[in-house]
Amino acid sequence: MKVRVLHNRQKAALRPANAVSDELPTVDVLMSTYNGADFLPAQLDSILAQSGARLRLLVRDDGSQDHTCALLQQYAKRHPHTIELLADGQHLGTSASFGRLLVAASAPYVMFSDQDDVWLPGKVELLLSRMRRAEAEHGPDCPLLVHSDLCVVDRNGRLLGGSFWKYQNIDPIGGSSLNRLLVQNVATGCAMMMNRSLAQLASPVPPQAIVHDWWLALVAAALGRIICITAPTVLYRQHGGNQIGAVRWDAAHLVRKATTAFDRRPVAENMRRAAAQAQALLQRYGPQLSPQQHSAVAAFAAIPTAGFLRRRMHIARYGFLRTGWIRNLALLARV
Repeated sequence: MKVRVLHNRQKAALRPANAVSDELPTVDVLMSTYNGADFLPAQLDSILAQSGARLRLLVRDDGSQDHTCALLQQYAKRHPHTIELLADGQHLGTSASFGRLLVAASAPYVMFSDQDDVWLPGKVELLLSRMRRAEAEHGPDCPLLVHSDLCVVDRNGRLLGGSFWKYQNIDPIGGSSLNRLLVQNVATGCAMMMNRSLAQLASPVPPQAIVHDWWLALVAAALGRIICITAPTVLYRQHGGNQIGAVRWDAAHLVRKATTAFDRRPVAENMRRAAAQAQALLQRYGPQLSPQQHSAVAAFAAIPTAGFLRRRMHIARYGFLRTGWIRNLALLARV
């Protein structure tokens, strides 16, 4: 009996056109859904159309009351080798739901997906290529986070802004340092990829985390690396029901903000939550932080309980700054 040995080109010719090569790296895509039936099919289709990796779409519904679950079951039935539903019946909220999914992920690379966006063609391939370059440079044991820009669109997919970073007046490069990330997140979950090292290190997401992507960015900044890609890879849909959403940073927005210029309560509450998040970072990773990092995180965690002058001294000394002088003036005036 003769054994036929196929070369790579011959194997490729025999492989079905829509088959995924076993040689491609595996990526877990984590999606948490909640009453998202209106936009879910477009998002699922855009993920399933991605190339360059073997995808496992791990989906957890957080207690939907529309027909989201029925849609998910239909897609899972049609794509049994790609879509896996994680069913536990609990309503946890967005951050905790994604945290549950992160614990369940096992692939070398992990991405998050919102239920109402659309992934642009080549998104997975682009982020994965940049991730593997970073692993070659820093080693696979280095916790790595790669994230991109996004296009902002309305509920019907019409373009509102070609760059989410410009739309929100965000500096993703300068804002990626640990001291800056403590006060403002610049990495959007639906536009990021992490390697296995970061996924293991950052999991489980603590209850003090404001949002899961902010927590991952903090861990990567403290103990690994953050890499930015300026190209947008997502149509970030704004429809009025977004969990967080995008707000255009323009004159009209500044006028609206000016009406609450002397109300310290929102700033105080945001700072309290950010300080609790920083305290969780300190408690879990304190021994692994450099002395300078440890000092900065401890100072930020202490801001809500510090006196008037000491709060401002901490901000000035450690550079706890947001993007833009207007934001920073408001912070100093109202913190």
